[in-house]
Amino acid sequence: MMLRRYHPAPDTGEDEPPRAPSSGDNGPDLTKHPARSAPKAEWLAYAVAQGADEDEAEDATKEQLIEQYGG
Repeated sequence: MMLRRYHPAPDTGEDEPPRAPSSGDNGPDLTKHPARSAPKAEWLAYAVAQGADEDEAEDATKEQLIEQYGG
């Protein structure tokens, strides 16, 4: 009995599903506000991205950040 040896086809990339373009950053999306249940650090980053002074935002509570930047 003769056994056949199977070799994988050369990788041409054609069988792969299309991928979404990578932005290179997997951080939070700062174009929309975080969920109310998100940690204060996410709200802080969002507030600073919206133009808040970082020191003032750090002194604010999470609830204050939500009130001012979360709608």
